[in-house]
Amino acid sequence: MHIRSGPATLVAGTLLLFAALILVAGCTNSSQQTPPTTPGYTPQTTILIGSAGVNPQILVVKRGVTVTWLNNDLGRHIITSDAGTPDAFTSPLLETNHRYQFTFTVAGTYGYHCMDNAAIKGTVIVNK
Repeated sequence: MHIRSGPATLVAGTLLLFAALILVAGCTNSSQQTPPTTPGYTPQTTILIGSAGVNPQILVVKRGVTVTWLNNDLGRHIITSDAGTPDAFTSPLLETNHRYQFTFTVAGTYGYHCMDNAAIKGTVIVNK
């Protein structure tokens, strides 16, 4: 078998390559894909944990609201309610970007703190 080479073969090969590229481009989705959504937080119900404290330090919510603590610190934290709160809670160990949620079903004032960093403390006030 003899394979031909020369300008005609080069042009034919180039045209064939362009046709294949056009076909492949037409088969792909040209629209940008939406990145997976990251669970967002609502500023009215989220407490951000940092190395020097929490933000906000005082959060006021209505009874039945779920509050989220989001660890924005590089350190790990365990958030727990102070003694004498209307309903006790304790988070698991929160790594960076991990969150803990607690639904407040009993009205009252809830002090809380980080178990290993006394500077990290705050208050959730639950209204009826």
